[in-house]
Amino acid sequence: MKKLAKIFSVVALSAMTFAAQAQNVNNAQGYVQVFDVASTNNLPLNEYKQYHAENSIADISYMFWSFQGKLTVKVENLTNDTLYVNWSKSTFTIEGVEIPMTPEENQLTPTQYKIFEKYKAEAPVLTDMDYEWQKLTMGKEEKKDEISKILSKSTYTKGNYYIMPRTKNTDAGIVLDTTVASYEEKHNSIKNQKATIYKQEYTQATTPVTFSCKIVVSTDKNFKNAQEIVQTFYIASVREMDAKHFRGKRIGQNPDGYANYKFPERKSTSFYVEINPRNSVYFNKRFAR
Repeated sequence: MKKLAKIFSVVALSAMTFAAQAQNVNNAQGYVQVFDVASTNNLPLNEYKQYHAENSIADISYMFWSFQGKLTVKVENLTNDTLYVNWSKSTFTIEGVEIPMTPEENQLTPTQYKIFEKYKAEAPVLTDMDYEWQKLTMGKEEKKDEISKILSKSTYTKGNYYIMPRTKNTDAGIVLDTTVASYEEKHNSIKNQKATIYKQEYTQATTPVTFSCKIVVSTDKNFKNAQEIVQTFYIASVREMDAKHFRGKRIGQNPDGYANYKFPERKSTSFYVEINPRNSVYFNKRFAR
């Protein structure tokens, strides 16, 4: 069984790697902003360079890399028994509004529903779980909780919400001031050229985005002895660069013939958005009146 679990894990991880390599930008002549996320509790990084927090029964890893950012959590069962996660009681909090990780939409308040519609992810997460164990429903007929059952030493991954709101590309990102600090580095894809990076740093007090995640876990399927793992994160900096520098060198192509790129900025503690070129620092410095 352990060998089989490892095989499934390797296959899933390979699929994740392939999907990431097949990633591209919509406008290679445009601009990208990379957002670096910090933990308010100074969480350590695991071996995969992901923020993680653990208690006696579970280790929670947090991953954000995607377009718009996606709060993706991986729950690892640290016990020799079955672990249960209640996704209906687990929550995502942003703009000061707390919503369930798996909500009953008709049970949300108007304020919660507005946030749900604004941040819900459009596509499921490609997981790196060993197995996606069966889901259970518990409670009365009129209100059921979504429960995931994780066997010993296994994992379950879930990602239902973006960190940046669902919006048109023309409105994505943050319009940086033309006086923002900048630096140069070797261009990742254009030979003998330099890339200019504009960077704005934030503190917990000045950050434009703060969000929290609460995960409810238990070794008892009735959750009589449930434990909560709550962590809060914020955007610590945004770096703006041209899209070709962001995607890096071409490293091959996928079976459909589309080019794959290196994406040197990719890491679990960051995410990115493509912005309207007219909102870039370069454009505003050169053309804005």
